[in-house]
Amino acid sequence: MSSVDGTKKIYLIVHGQRQLIDPIKDKLASNFKRENMVPASLDKAGEVGEYVAMLWPPMAPAEIVVSQITGTGGTGGKGMGAWSSVTQKEIMRVPLK
Repeated sequence: MSSVDGTKKIYLIVHGQRQLIDPIKDKLASNFKRENMVPASLDKAGEVGEYVAMLWPPMAPAEIVVSQITGTGGTGGKGMGAWSSVTQKEIMRVPLK
């Protein structure tokens, strides 16, 4: 795994499955501070250098894909809302179960 700055925010994308927020936090707690784990919003994306943890695949999640935000405000992102202008680099995958 690449080096992770656990002091930066990590945005949690759960595709409407809010009951999985606490299990995701438990899985990521060894790499990130719990107080920096926040639910992602469609209205505001993260900043360069921060992280995103997304359940994958959306309908039957089996893992958490963690990526670092590498750019904002451009094109080429693959998210929805504010996240559509964010580019990311995958840094790790964590099994959900």
